[in-house]
Amino acid sequence: MRALSAAFGAEGVLDPSRAGLVGVGDEIRVGWSRMRIVELGVDGLRAVRVGGLPAPPLEIPSTGGAWPRVTARVHAKAAALRGARVVVGAAIVRGGRLLAQQRSYPAEAAGLWELPGGRVEPGESDVDAVRRECLEELGVDVTPTVPVGPDVVLRDDLILRVYGASLDRGEPHPHDHQAVAWLTEGTLDTVTWLPADRVLVPALRTFLRAVQPN
Repeated sequence: MRALSAAFGAEGVLDPSRAGLVGVGDEIRVGWSRMRIVELGVDGLRAVRVGGLPAPPLEIPSTGGAWPRVTARVHAKAAALRGARVVVGAAIVRGGRLLAQQRSYPAEAAGLWELPGGRVEPGESDVDAVRRECLEELGVDVTPTVPVGPDVVLRDDLILRVYGASLDRGEPHPHDHQAVAWLTEGTLDTVTWLPADRVLVPALRTFLRAVQPN
């Protein structure tokens, strides 16, 4: 309990000055547990355990005494990332289902699932990168629509930014990946996502609800 309580302030919530809390996608430590921030908004923060045995999510309400320090660190991280390079992801939806693809390499990522996408090239816009990556990886034409979820920090100079996309032409086939799958809102948690993509599952679930066919 000492290791756990050391990360908490007097109000019983996580102390960001000790936890290094900065933004969605970042990892924090509570005792011996690694937690990844998955939601950050006006109501507070939510983090889930990374690896190890299952554990309840960590929640920090915006009414808690630690919240001003949380927001200060979030704003500082946002300022530091203004010049960061972007990796785009595509949330392609058809018939109420989301397309995911399974990595085949490198060894530490093989078998894990992610959204289609890749790095934005110099002089290229985000939406053009989404179109290019989907054509290269899946052989399909898509139209990017709206941003989905928050930017996820991959490292200090690189962020993941996801856009919704409609499938215009072609049938998705994996080129450099093991497989593709169409996931419903209820099956998003049945695959093992890459850590950065796992952060976005709540936002992807909300997006699927919003674009459900009538």
